Amino acid sequence: MSLDAAVLKDPTDDTVHGALAYDPAASILKHAVKIWARDHGVAENDICRVTEMVVSFAKSAIRDCERKIHVVA
Repeated sequence: MSLDAAVLKDPTDDTVHGALAYDPAASILKHAVKIWARDHGVAENDICRVTEMVVSFAKSAIRDCERKIHVVA
């Protein structure tokens, strides 16, 4: 799948899960992680799990930053 196809993918597609299912940034991140994982020899069975872990980490980091911004403001 090309990067364009990943970004323009149907938001109801079952391969995208959770609250970020409609988020193009999350789709780009997932696509990039899958490419990176394949290039670095991650087993095909583990790629989905690795991708979800990276997206989960990114979401939590963003939430932490948002909380810090609200505390300061």
